[in-house]
Amino acid sequence: MRKIVLSFILIVSQALIFNQASAEYSIITVDVSRLYEGYYKTKEATDKLQGRYDTAKAQLDEMMASGDVEVNAYQTMLEQTQNPALSDSARKDAEDDANLQMEKIRSLQQDVQTFQKSSQNQLAQQQATQRQFMLEEIKTVILEIAQDRKADLVFDISTGINVGLPSVIYANPAWDSTEDVLEVLNADAPPPPPADPAGN
Repeated sequence: MRKIVLSFILIVSQALIFNQASAEYSIITVDVSRLYEGYYKTKEATDKLQGRYDTAKAQLDEMMASGDVEVNAYQTMLEQTQNPALSDSARKDAEDDANLQMEKIRSLQQDVQTFQKSSQNQLAQQQATQRQFMLEEIKTVILEIAQDRKADLVFDISTGINVGLPSVIYANPAWDSTEDVLEVLNADAPPPPPADPAGN
C-alpha cells in the first residue's frame, strides 16, 4: 500500500512540475528518415554500393555463362555414351568423361553459390556500416543544433520503417527520474541480512 501511495505522489508531483514549467521547455522535432534520404553522403554511398553490386553481378553472370558452357559440353558427352557405334570400351571412356564433367559442373555450382552468398553478405555488411556511420553524423548535427537552441527534448517524427535512431534522440538529463522510481520500487524491500560477525 505504501508503494502505491508513494507512486501516486511521485506521478502527481511530476505532473504538476511539468505543467507549471512546460512553457519554459524547448522541444524540437526532426524527420530522421528525410534527413537520411536528403543527406548527400547517402547518395554517394548508394552509388558506390550499386557499383559494387554491378561488379559482383557481372562476375556472377560470367560464372553462370561458364557453367552453361560446361553443361552443354556434358550434354554432348552424354549423347556420345548413347552412340550405338561405340565399342564397350569407348562407351565406358565416354561415360567416365561425362561423370568427370558432371563433377566439374557440381564444383562450379558450389563456387557460384559460395560467391553469391559471400557477395550478398559483404554488400549487406557494407550497407549496414555506411548507414550506421551516416546516422551517427546526422545525430551529431542534430545534437549540435539542439544545444544551440537549448532544447530539452528532440523527437524523431519519421513515419514508416525505423531508420536506426530512437524516437527520443535527446532528453534533458535533469528530467531523469530513475532514482526516484527506484526508491519507490524498493520502498518495501526487506532489510539486508545482518552481517556475520565471524565473517562467513
